[in-house]
Amino acid sequence: MKRILGMAILTTTLLVGCSTKEIIIQPNAPLTFVAKQERRGDYSFVIPSNFQLVDSESFIYEIGSVYRAYLLYKGEGFVKDLLKFFDTNMEKSGWKKESVVIGRDAILAYSKEGQMIVLKISYGVTNTYIKVLLIK
Repeated sequence: MKRILGMAILTTTLLVGCSTKEIIIQPNAPLTFVAKQERRGDYSFVIPSNFQLVDSESFIYEIGSVYRAYLLYKGEGFVKDLLKFFDTNMEKSGWKKESVVIGRDAILAYSKEGQMIVLKISYGVTNTYIKVLLIK
């Protein structure tokens, strides 16, 4: 009887504890990021090579010369390391940083020749996600 009562208390404690806190498994970060050039419409930007586009979660609107996109990339990396990566590599590609908001997630905005790219870097359960919005 004591064993059943002990198991019930342990199970209840685990369920209550897990339900009140968000569980995040930190991704394994690569030692260095290698920049890979992405071309979408008339946009050219960099993404770390260990991040892959998730086609099923991305949306591209293209009609004539109008190109808009919401792209989702997933991979592994820490937000602070990805911030350094984008600061270095977007500038090399001619993009100017317009704004940055850093909290649990990070949001970066870059502009170049009338184009704008907004990046949101956030943790998922097992991956890091980079959400890219291409706008003019």
